[in-house]
Amino acid sequence: MGETMLPTRRLLVLGAAAALLTGCQTTPPLDPGTVIGTIRVDVSRLVELGVGPRAEVVRTRLEQELARAFAGMRQPGGATLTVAVRGLTMPTYVGGDIDDGATSDYLESLVTVTGRKGEVLATYPVLSMNGAGDSGFWFSPGIDERRVERLIVNHAAWIKKLTLG
Repeated sequence: MGETMLPTRRLLVLGAAAALLTGCQTTPPLDPGTVIGTIRVDVSRLVELGVGPRAEVVRTRLEQELARAFAGMRQPGGATLTVAVRGLTMPTYVGGDIDDGATSDYLESLVTVTGRKGEVLATYPVLSMNGAGDSGFWFSPGIDERRVERLIVNHAAWIKKLTLG
């Protein structure tokens, strides 16, 4: 009986937490007429944390994904979208775990949109997550690269959703 109740309790707790967090996003989406001129991704914090060459991969690929995501609203001289990547977490994954969040990959950033005169138009904290096993078997060649790629694509999608609504 205890085992069958555990998922129900977990869902109840997660549901309550989600309900409490519903109103936490206080920054509204950008105005519909806002155009983006420049996209910058700062990974200096990842370098400080010792992420190594993966930091440059995050910078390059996130810039590419954001350019694709905002392609319809890019215009020279528009606002600047700056993404300061604050953390990349990829725990060791050896498969077989129940997805309880302990084997999840995370990418965290602070997105700031500034106007032509340098005024801050909006700021959005972004935390995206993927299951570590979502990218394939733990023993597959290139699994860590696929995990990073999935995080980047997911993160860019969340940035677009938060900034555009």
